[in-house]
Amino acid sequence: MPLSKWWNRLSDIFSSKKNQKGDRPGLRFASLTVVEKTPPNDSIGEKDFVAVVYQEHPYWALFRCPCGCGSVISLSLQEIHNPRWRVTITGAGRPTLHPSIWRNTGCCSHFWIKDGYVHWCSNSGIAPWVAEPEYYSKRH
Repeated sequence: MPLSKWWNRLSDIFSSKKNQKGDRPGLRFASLTVVEKTPPNDSIGEKDFVAVVYQEHPYWALFRCPCGCGSVISLSLQEIHNPRWRVTITGAGRPTLHPSIWRNTGCCSHFWIKDGYVHWCSNSGIAPWVAEPEYYSKRH
């Protein structure tokens, strides 16, 4: 991706202009719950953010998609997986997740979680290969 396109994409993500879902993101995840065993999907509440950590090794992050579709998103935190995500806990005890989440099925939501807040990307709702055809046409 050319540097100018990359910069524009970051600007869209972090700009102060209205995001797709409203003026300011509402606090979605007020805290992070750490468990040793992966809970069943039906036990994940709308505002729950769960990290599965076993013997000090992070395995999974689970939460419901913030778009309201009801899907539980399970993201690998394991270093041996690709892709994988990293969760940090802010001073307020809220989760920050990196990199962004872009669902490639269902609602195709694209967002960041920072300090418990959901920040929507401008291309949310569009399948990744439709929104970024240049990237997905290349072999990796």
